[in-house]
Amino acid sequence: MRGLALNTLYNTHRLDISELFSVGEHRENSALLSQIVSVLTPAVVENLPGYFHSINTPEAAADWLEKVLAEGRVLLVSYKHGSDLTGFIFLYGTEAQTVHIGYLLKQSEWGKGLASEMLDGLVRFAEQNTNWECLVAGVDSANVASARLLEKLNFIRQPTGDQGPIFYHYELIKSGS
Repeated sequence: MRGLALNTLYNTHRLDISELFSVGEHRENSALLSQIVSVLTPAVVENLPGYFHSINTPEAAADWLEKVLAEGRVLLVSYKHGSDLTGFIFLYGTEAQTVHIGYLLKQSEWGKGLASEMLDGLVRFAEQNTNWECLVAGVDSANVASARLLEKLNFIRQPTGDQGPIFYHYELIKSGS
């Protein structure tokens, strides 16, 4: 995407995953802001924290982007050889050994195996290129599809109480271990 500070972290069979860096120019990138609005629809953010909701103008998208960039690393997901935003991966606490992740896809991309592909790629990237030891994903109990996806990718459900999110851990296996 023109005018953005991006660094491609990894690729999968169909996807490019690039990191967006905190740059002031993102407020002026109307293409990116419009695409964020098109991704963060009510159905997509239904089970996400409140600050993901009501992102329906470029101004709201710019404010949201500043917030998520301040909290952690933001990865943009797009099809290879495409420029349209397909989804996001969020990484929190990347200086530690345990990294919390979040992810979402544009509603029109659901059911195509892209979430599995991008998260499997993230696991492989983390095992080969980082010092991280564990990935942690929190899922709202109502988000059954996301819970199934994590279980399919061998994330282990952690014991929880009756309320709140369900957490899944993935212990990374390093080359040569």
